[in-house]
Parts: sequence; C-alpha cells; structure tokens
Amino acid sequence: MSILQITDLPHFDSSIESYEVHSYNPYNNSFRENDEIRIPIHQQDIYVLPSASSIYIEGQAKLFGKDGHPSKKTVTFTNNPVMYLFQDIRYEMNGIEIDRIKNSGITSTIKSYISLNEAESKVAALWGWNLNGFQSDGHFSVVVPLNKILGFAEDYNKIVINCKHELILNRSNSNLNSIILTDENVQLQIDIQRVQWRVPHIKVSDRERLTLLKHLERDKPIQMAFRNWDLYEYPLLPKTTKHSWSVKTASQLEKPRYVIFCLQTNRKSNKSKDSSVFDHCDVTNVTLFLNSQYYPYEPLGLKFSENKYSILYEMYVKFRQSYYSSPIDPLLDLKDFKEKAPLFIIDCSRQNDCLKTGPVDVRLEFECSTLIPDNTTAYCLIINDRLVEYKPLSNIVRRLS
Repeated sequence: MSILQITDLPHFDSSIESYEVHSYNPYNNSFRENDEIRIPIHQQDIYVLPSASSIYIEGQAKLFGKDGHPSKKTVTFTNNPVMYLFQDIRYEMNGIEIDRIKNSGITSTIKSYISLNEAESKVAALWGWNLNGFQSDGHFSVVVPLNKILGFAEDYNKIVINCKHELILNRSNSNLNSIILTDENVQLQIDIQRVQWRVPHIKVSDRERLTLLKHLERDKPIQMAFRNWDLYEYPLLPKTTKHSWSVKTASQLEKPRYVIFCLQTNRKSNKSKDSSVFDHCDVTNVTLFLNSQYYPYEPLGLKFSENKYSILYEMYVKFRQSYYSSPIDPLLDLKDFKEKAPLFIIDCSRQNDCLKTGPVDVRLEFECSTLIPDNTTAYCLIINDRLVEYKPLSNIVRRLS
C-alpha cells in the first residue's frame, strides 16, 4: 500500500520548461460585417496547445440618432453579445478544416446554458456572459477561450506538433443580435478594433524533445478524437400544432450522441428582443427519431401554462453528469429555465444494434398545445463524435469522420 512506502523519494515534473502565450494577428485589419478574418500560425517547429488558446476581441458599440448625431444613451448588450458578431468560427490544420461552429452566437449560447455551472458562469463574464445582459458606455474587451466554443479545443487537450494552424472568423451580416434597442429612432454601429488569437507555446525538456523528435521521424499517424457541436436551423416554422423536421442524414461515425432542440419567436435580427433567450411556444412533446429508433421512450406530457415541465428540467440538469461526468450542478434554476432557455435535451448516446450499420436519418417531431407563433425559428444542435488523424512529418491531415 502507498501509505507504507515511507522510503519513496519525492518526484518533480520538469518535462515542461516554459509555457508562454503568444498573440497572433489576422492578415487583414477590416472587421466589418461579412468580412472574413483569418489568423495564421505559419511557424511549424513549435509545440502549441490549441485547447488552452483564446480569442481576444475589443471594440466599441456606438448609437446614433436618425439625424446622424451620436446618442449619449447607455448601450444594453444581450447575454454573450460578442459571439453574435460572428456567423461562424472554424479551426484548420495544414489547410484542412478540423472543427467549426455555425451561427456562433446561438451555438455558443446553447452550449454555455447546458455546460456551465454557477461558478463557471461568473468566470464566463470574461467573454461577456451575463444571464440578464449588461449595460456599458459601448466599449468592450473580451477573452473567449477556444475550449468554450469548439468541441475540438474542449476535448483534445494535448499539444500539436509540426503543423500550420489557422483560425477563421466570419463576421455576421448584422449586429442587431448583440444589443437590445427599444428606441426606434436610434441606430447602431459596432466597430471591432482588434482581434488576436492568443496561443500557448510549450517548451519541453531535452528528454521530452528527443521523444517527440523520434515520434516525428517515424511519421506515425496521431489520432485526435473529440465531440463536434453541429447546429441546424429551420428558419420559419409553419403555423401548426404538430410538425416533423427531417434534420439530416448522418454517417455511422457522425450519428448523434446528444440532440438539443429549441425555439425562438421573432428574435432573430430584432433589435427590440433579446436574441440569447429562447421560447417554449407551448410545446407539449418532442421525439427524436434515428431511423426507426426513437427517444425518449415515453411522451413528455409538458404543459408550460400550468408549470408542468419538471421532466424537461430533469433532462437539462442531468446533461453535465452524462456529458462531462460531473456532479449535477445546473446553471439555471427552474424559473430561469422556463423564462430564458427551455431547451429540449435528448440523450441518445446509448443506441440499439440496428443503428450500427448504414446511414442514420435524424428526424424531430414536436407538438404544441397552441399554434406555433409567426416568425418562429427552430434550432437543432447535434453533438456527434469526430475523429481526425495527422502525420506530423509529411503534414497529411485526414478527417476520418
């Protein structure tokens, strides 16, 4: 037993000699709507740790009256406003896309609602996370950890050797999802002034460097497994009480492990509404079909008008335990869950043998007690496994799924 090994000598880990964060700048200095921002790392003879990297963004929101004169009104930001300034964010190695999030604002907001606990939510103020939004004079400066928005950075926490890296951010075509404006006479302009990718460089001891160089010379494939967060959107739902949505057809390696379904009514690019809030739309039941297999096994039997949604809340609070193997510690209480983020989280990580061969059709059926309101958008966030391998010497990168 270890408590009896009184002669054991202390062990000191000296395998890492230094950990330095280096800032990388984009090719261009234009960060306007619809612009593409590419931030490269061309140097290959370094060891970088993408999972601990972050995006630094600073800028200013300005309000103007209809006459074009600046307004002195305080700017009211939504929750997670900076992510709504980008349509998608993707990470590439040697020119091959490794991971991407589409509709960055919606995806990162949903991910944070279900992933963060209360303590982590306070730290998330670093990138503008605040459940109730916040007010300022318009200036903002945020640090967005890559592991809070990309599944690759969250799951693969090892160094990457001898590769070219590139982070690409595509600006949204509108800034209206980042703020709340109740005055129709006020116009908005958001200027992003700086974008940097802050990446840790790892310097290792001579012994570790020799081991890594031997691995490099053998050019043996290195596999990187992670979970991808893939968002699908149904822009305008029909006015009905029951609807079926064929989301996608997935391959075996990309079949869903978790599916998050949610609705928003008249919030997209609506400056008077909070785009970080979701609506329950009086949904009574949601069923996920993977071919003929369906989840959950029994109907939910929800009735939001009578506060009958405890089963849905239970599915929400159990996500962290199932996905991260963490204790149950939800960010939202029962009331906030209904008012801010009534998310339908379906755990389909345990699957029948019939789903182990051939393509998988992903379909959602949902019912409401009242007609779906006008201008209602449906979102389906699918979490699936992804496997990538790279050869560090020949610089070959392949997506296996």
